[in-house]
Amino acid sequence: MIQHPPGCHRISDRTYFTVYAPYAKKVRLLLFTHCNDENPSSSLPMRAISGGYWEYSDIRSFTGNYYAFQIDDQAFSVADPYARSVSTFNDYHQEAKAYICEDDFDWGDDHFVSPADPRDLIIYEAHVKDMTAHASSDVPYPGTYTAFIEKIPYLKSLGINAVEFLPLQQFANFEPPYFKDQGKFNNTWNPYAYNYWGYMTAFFFAPAGIYSRSGNRDSGHWSDPRGDEITEFKQLIKALHREGITVIMDVVYNHISQYNLNPLRKLAEDQYLALHSNNSWCGNDVRSDAPVTRQLIVDSIRYWMETFHIDGFRFDMTGIIDDETLISIRNTAKQINPNTILVGEPWGKRYFPQRMSELGIGVWNDIFRNGVKGENPIDRRGFIFGHWERDLNKDSFIKILTGSLIKDGGIVNDSRNSVNYIASHDGYTLGDFIRLAVRGEKNAVKKDHEEHVRISEEEWPLHKLAAFMLMMSQGIVMMHAGQEFARTKVIIPETGIQDPMVGQLDHDSYNKDNETNYINHHDIDINKDLVDYYRGLIAVRKAFPELRSSHSENISPLYATNNEFGLGYSSHSDSRNCTVLLNTSPTQDAVFTLDEGTWNIHVNNEFASKEAQGTLKGGEVILAPCSQLFIVKNTT
Repeated sequence: MIQHPPGCHRISDRTYFTVYAPYAKKVRLLLFTHCNDENPSSSLPMRAISGGYWEYSDIRSFTGNYYAFQIDDQAFSVADPYARSVSTFNDYHQEAKAYICEDDFDWGDDHFVSPADPRDLIIYEAHVKDMTAHASSDVPYPGTYTAFIEKIPYLKSLGINAVEFLPLQQFANFEPPYFKDQGKFNNTWNPYAYNYWGYMTAFFFAPAGIYSRSGNRDSGHWSDPRGDEITEFKQLIKALHREGITVIMDVVYNHISQYNLNPLRKLAEDQYLALHSNNSWCGNDVRSDAPVTRQLIVDSIRYWMETFHIDGFRFDMTGIIDDETLISIRNTAKQINPNTILVGEPWGKRYFPQRMSELGIGVWNDIFRNGVKGENPIDRRGFIFGHWERDLNKDSFIKILTGSLIKDGGIVNDSRNSVNYIASHDGYTLGDFIRLAVRGEKNAVKKDHEEHVRISEEEWPLHKLAAFMLMMSQGIVMMHAGQEFARTKVIIPETGIQDPMVGQLDHDSYNKDNETNYINHHDIDINKDLVDYYRGLIAVRKAFPELRSSHSENISPLYATNNEFGLGYSSHSDSRNCTVLLNTSPTQDAVFTLDEGTWNIHVNNEFASKEAQGTLKGGEVILAPCSQLFIVKNTT
C-alpha cells in the first residue's frame, strides 16, 4: 500500500504528488506558472515508492501553480489522472495541465438529499448547457453551472425532485478535423468535429471546465477555469439541495476517447485499458477489473460524494464494469450515504439487468421504454399507438407497468430497481418520435418552427397516454428534459459546417453544441397544456404511493372485456383502492367492470389532479379510444 493517495494532496503541512507509472525508469514533476507555458518553471525528480508509484513531497503549498509529469525524458508531459482542476488546449489532442487551487467552499448546513425509497424520485435527465444556452432562456452566463440555478424554480414548479446531469466530469470535447487525414484517425463521420454530450471522460475527478463562467470552448485556445468550475458546480449542487432536489451524475467509467492525450494511456495503458476490447463501440474500453483501475473508479465515486455532496450516479454501459468493481462502488457509496442512488444502463459487454438488480443497482428499463412507445416510429410502434412491441401482450405489459419483477418474467427483483422511462438523451425525443409516427415526413425540412412544435389534435392523446403510463408505473421514473412540452431536435445550420440533414429531426445529437440541443423556452408556452398535464400527474404520483411503491401482493391486473388494448391495475392499501385504466386502441372503446361504490376521479383525458375532480359509480365503465383514467375509492 502507498502511504499517500494518488494525485496532489496537502497533508500535515506538506504537499504530496503521487502518480502510478509502473514502467517508468524515472519521473519528474513539472511545475508551470501559466497553463500555456511550454517550459516548466521547475522540474523536480520524483522517487520510486512501492507498487509502481512515484512520489514528490515538499513543505510548499504550490497553490496557483500548474503541474504535469515527465516520464523517462519524453518530449511530452502527462497530466495527473487524479487532477481536481484541469486546464486544456482546445483541439482533439487536448493537451492538459492540472491546476492547484484552494478549496474553501462554505457548504453551510448542506447535506445529502436522497430519499430512503428511490421510488419517490421524479428524475429529470438534463444537459447542464441545454437548459440555458438558448437566447430564450434569458439568464446571465448562459450555458453554465451558474445559469442552471436560474431554472430551478421551473423544475420545482413541475414537481421534479431529482436532476440527472449528463456527464460533467472533464471530457474530450473535440474530435479530429472532419475529412482531414490525421494519420491514425481520419474523421469521416462527424462534420462538427465535436463531442457535446460528454461521454468521453478524460479526467475522473475534475468538473468539466467549459461549463464554468471562466471556461472556453474556442478551438485553438486554452480553457483555463483555474478552479472556478469547482466552486460554481458546488454552488449549483447547494442550490438544488436547498430546494430538496437530488443530484445524480451520469458517469462514464467504461471507456475513454481514442484521440486525446489521456494520461491513462500514457502511464499504464495495459493496466487501465482493455486493449483489444470494443464493447463500448468506442474502441477504448476501460479495464475495470485491474486493481489500479478499480481503485481509480472507487476513489472517484468517493471524491464526488465527499467533496461535491453528489447524491447518486448513473453508470453509462454498466455491463462493461465488472461485478467486483460494482460491489466496491456500492459498498463505498452506501458507507458514505446509505441512501445513495445507483442506477445504470444494463448493457455494454453484457445485458445483465437481473444481476444489476441483485447488486442493488437500478436498471434503465428499456423494455418499459420500447413497450410504451416502440423501438422506432415508422414500423416498430408500441402500446400508446395500439401496437404490441415484439412479443409483448396484455399480460406481460401489465407486469411491466407494475414493476417488471423477475417473478413475473421481468428483469428486476424489486421495483426499487426499475428505472422507468420513455425517452432519454439517446434517440428521438418523445415529441419527435410521436411527430414522426403521426406525420411521417422523416426527411422533411421543418420550415415553420412554431407550426412544427405545436402538438396536433392526433398527437395530444398519445402524449397524454405516454405521460400517464410513466407516472402510473411502479418503480423509479425518469423523464428527458423537455419531454413535458414535446421537445424537438431540429438540426440547426452552423457556420462552416456542411450537414445535409439540416432542417430534419436529429436522433443522435451528441455532436451539436448549438440550438439543435438547446432548449427553446418559448416552446414551453406553445405546448403549455401538456406541461400542466405533466405537472398534475407528478403531483398525483407524489400524493399516492400506491402508484409507485406498492407491494406486488397488493396489485391486481385489470382487463377490458372486449379489447386487448384495454388494461390496467388496482393497487390496494389499508385505506383505499387506487385503480389505473388505459385504452390505447385508436378505434375501439374498452369496457371494464369496477367494484361497486363511489370512485373519485383524479386523472382523465382532460385533467390530472391530486384533488378529486368528480366521481363515478362502480359497475361497468367505458373508456373511449386513446384514453386513460385514474380513480380512487376509499375503503375506510
